[in-house]
Amino acid sequence: MNISTGGGTLVHELVHPFIESNFPACPPWLNEGLGSLYEKCGDEDGHIRGYINWRLPGLQRAIKAGELTSFKDLMAMDAQTFYSDKRGDNYAQSRYLCYYLQQKGLLFKFYKLFQANQQQDPTGYQSLRSVLQESNLKRFQKKWEQYVLGLSEGFEVRVE
Repeated sequence: MNISTGGGTLVHELVHPFIESNFPACPPWLNEGLGSLYEKCGDEDGHIRGYINWRLPGLQRAIKAGELTSFKDLMAMDAQTFYSDKRGDNYAQSRYLCYYLQQKGLLFKFYKLFQANQQQDPTGYQSLRSVLQESNLKRFQKKWEQYVLGLSEGFEVRVE
């Protein structure tokens, strides 16, 4: 690993073995979403929390351009499809979905539910709907996009 990009890359890469050992069938969107979430992080009351990072401006650009994929399609991507995104939108979208769940106090609940239901819900889509209490994730994605457009680097808002 090239550490010249900073400590965030190291933390990102350290998340992957943890995921592999605890959730071997974890899909790429969540594996990279969690790795990316902790690229910029800190300790709050003994818990690691991801903070807004350098991926935000690119994600906001993609939202404004209407270039993001649906959550259903993102979550269903195999590794080859996920990693073929040259702009990094898949990473950013996954990261800020995890960030949203974290900020709402739902990330741990989602992870545990998804992990428990992975046989019936291999992408996590149904688990996400359940945790968010949203029957329509297309509608939720529009709400999430507005949330992301309201974020700015260096400004953390706790919304639990």
